[in-house]
Amino acid sequence: MRGMADLHIHSTYSDGVYTTGELAKMARAAGITVIALTDHDTLLGLPEMKKTASEFGLDFIPGVEFSTRWENRQVHILGYGIGQHNALLLERLADVRNARRTRLQKIITRLHEMGMDVDVPVPEEGHRAVGRPHIARAMVAQGYVKTVQEAFDLYIGEGKPAYQPQTKMTPPEAVHIIHQAGGLAIQAHPEEIGDRELALNLLRTLPYDGIEVYHPSAKDPAAQSYWLHVATERNLLVTGGSDFHGNPGRFPEKLEDWPVPREKVQDFLRRFGL
Repeated sequence: MRGMADLHIHSTYSDGVYTTGELAKMARAAGITVIALTDHDTLLGLPEMKKTASEFGLDFIPGVEFSTRWENRQVHILGYGIGQHNALLLERLADVRNARRTRLQKIITRLHEMGMDVDVPVPEEGHRAVGRPHIARAMVAQGYVKTVQEAFDLYIGEGKPAYQPQTKMTPPEAVHIIHQAGGLAIQAHPEEIGDRELALNLLRTLPYDGIEVYHPSAKDPAAQSYWLHVATERNLLVTGGSDFHGNPGRFPEKLEDWPVPREKVQDFLRRFGL
């Protein structure tokens, strides 16, 4: 089938701005015919997204994005087609969401110490995976910064004055959990790791199934060609997506800003009968 794909989207079930219904509607309008919901550390939005995708005539692949850390770098790993009732998977995701909430409170406390009395509306316990974008959007709404990106650049990004580390899984653990839950483990946006050699070492040593080649962090065609070559050399599947959160001032601001032609990820789609 012709059309566009977006295999990396976030909803209000983690740190996205839009609901699953709004995302499905926008995807249909943008000419996207297959989507994957990949909320951070939660599967809670998948049943609803599956239903709304069907209502808008979209092919749907269930996913999740794991937040891991390795050699002092953030390493995100995408899991697709995971068993949504797998006990170990659900237990570890709950642990990570709890760690996210603890970290959120530490960042808010630090901002208060810096003279910014930020009030962050935190979603109900157990129903959302919270993250720094929740704080960034509150900072924009309350006039402390102009954009979400500015909040990260000045205050809450890694190495900035209000940043707080979070206890996370390791890449080996995340890949293992995805596989034992029956899913495919994909290295998310390797260019965003900021260390190609580290990313290559992970791809050499862990049983990944694929690489997210087409991602906004690899806008440069040369970067895409580099990771496409790595994927071909290692016989790994190729995926791509917008990593859409819907934050104003942070690319991509619209779902249609980063479409991926289905033919570029067709080998991956075949794994799901698409």
